[in-house]
Amino acid sequence: MVLSEIVLLSNTSGMMNVKEDAASDTPFKGEIVGESSLRIVLAGGGTGGHLYPAIAIAEAFAKRVPHCEFMFIGTAQGLEARVLPQLGYRLELVPVRGLIRKFTWSNLAVPMQLLQSVRRCLQLFREFQPNLIIGTGGYVSGPALLAAWFSRRKFVIQEQNNFPGLVNLRLGNRADAVFLSFEESRKFFPRQKHAHVVGNPVRANLQQRTQPQREAAARKWNLDANKTTLLVFGGSQGARRINELILELLPRLMEIGSLQILWGVGPSHFDKIAPHVQQHTRVAVVAYLEDMNLAYALADFVVCRAGASTIFELLLCALPAILIPFPFATADHQTFNARALEKAGAARLLMEKDLRVEELFEAIRALASEASLRMRMAEAARKLSRPHAAEEIVDACLKVIDTSRN
Repeated sequence: MVLSEIVLLSNTSGMMNVKEDAASDTPFKGEIVGESSLRIVLAGGGTGGHLYPAIAIAEAFAKRVPHCEFMFIGTAQGLEARVLPQLGYRLELVPVRGLIRKFTWSNLAVPMQLLQSVRRCLQLFREFQPNLIIGTGGYVSGPALLAAWFSRRKFVIQEQNNFPGLVNLRLGNRADAVFLSFEESRKFFPRQKHAHVVGNPVRANLQQRTQPQREAAARKWNLDANKTTLLVFGGSQGARRINELILELLPRLMEIGSLQILWGVGPSHFDKIAPHVQQHTRVAVVAYLEDMNLAYALADFVVCRAGASTIFELLLCALPAILIPFPFATADHQTFNARALEKAGAARLLMEKDLRVEELFEAIRALASEASLRMRMAEAARKLSRPHAAEEIVDACLKVIDTSRN
């Protein structure tokens, strides 16, 4: 969902019908059953960058509030459809999708899908009676936040990046609270009195980087727990350019005897890359890294993109990184993320447009060969970490919920 979708739909008669539906969907005015029983809706997904902060918030709520009920809202095509059922969370699907950023006839169906999704969310809210709706970004959060606004329910927004997404920009000043990862993001919400800079929530299990976990990870991917491990990944879908660079460098990287590589190439790239790696016993290639906690436990340093969720996971795990921002990210926010880490000494920033193979090789060689460099970067990352972001969000959310008793 993007801003143009909201504007377009707000000018149609269909949106008036949604408002009429919402008017009959009166806000829940019954007594909240204390903190012992709360009902929370979380909407955000499509990619791990929007989904995993939502999961981290749910985990923190579950620790803080006994008998907390959760409903996630997502799409059948998003990562959430595969991940959430495995974790035991309730997932309700809506048909919304984002606009394709070029002319295509399929974009004509987007407004109707958005309208259907808003109506579906209103129906779900009547049935579930949530105390709070939390949007964590991505086009799937749009219908849930719009439905919350129309039905006058409490809703908050969690923004991962320093340049907010369009849905959050449009609705952030109307939310009961906004949770930001970067101080620089405050300027985008000038009328929001409850903007909290807390960092980006990270799943609790990523904090457990122990030697037993490292050994378990090495067994899982048939690697050596005693070797220096480079973790390479490009998000849930992979990163074509990073994959190309690593594949070109692989023979030279294998000359570094202490180095081994765990490489998440992305589902669409696996069949092309895997045959070229079979002869290298110190390289494990997987389509998708399902167990990021084990991947981080095995890693000594990382080559990856610079999305906000990845950034805060690296900081939490105190992992030195070579960051290659996705060059087409909205407002180039990944570059801003990466520069913040490089300035603090926690990462090396390499721009994809100007990146030379030799430059990437030297950056990898230095981190693979110099334990003292890795230690300095890890300490810098540790200082930037915000390990209690999810708990801070929950505390503020409970205050928002408490105001509805009045």
